Amino acid sequence: MTIRSQPSNQSIYRNAMISIPANGILLRDFRRDDLSQYQILRSDPKFQRFYSEEDSAPDKAKELLRMFISQRDEAPRTKYQLAVVSDSGDLMGSCGIRIESPGHASIGCELGRRWHGTGAARYAVDALLEFGFLELAVQRIFAETISENKAAIRLCKTVGMRVESEHVNDRHFKGREWTTTVLAISRNEWQVDHARREPRQGRHPNGSFLKL
Repeated sequence: MTIRSQPSNQSIYRNAMISIPANGILLRDFRRDDLSQYQILRSDPKFQRFYSEEDSAPDKAKELLRMFISQRDEAPRTKYQLAVVSDSGDLMGSCGIRIESPGHASIGCELGRRWHGTGAARYAVDALLEFGFLELAVQRIFAETISENKAAIRLCKTVGMRVESEHVNDRHFKGREWTTTVLAISRNEWQVDHARREPRQGRHPNGSFLKL
């Protein structure tokens, strides 16, 4: 069933499995049988580079997966942490969008190193922005990342986000301080950027948001 844009009506997704196709990858709700692949992804030292010791713990994947699945049944639903799946069915990572306050949402994306440089992160974030602005009807979407994570900052800029603020030494883990960068894009900015890119690239097949 195709869900058309219904502003600010997150409740339509309660108890529904979200499935968003995006240029050969699929964003969908997590399932319990994703656990083994998710544990493998999160155990990679490179994957853990910008995560705290707590977030890198062996049992963290199981805890997170349980939380992601439970969020699907919240009413109204405000958190969508989705599995990023390849066309062959491999779990590539996860991406998510959360309503933080009325009209404002945050996004994040994490992929295993096998899929770095493939464009999958770009497709996933593009799909999240479209879902957030068209389906959840938010007015601003932002991302916060460790400032040393240059790949994440570059990805955000590629999809039209701009640096909004920087917070010096506001995180502490792995025995040191870390500075964070906040990037954001408004609905109007996204519409302009989306219209500019669409004729050149063709429309991404994100436009149907399915609930199963």
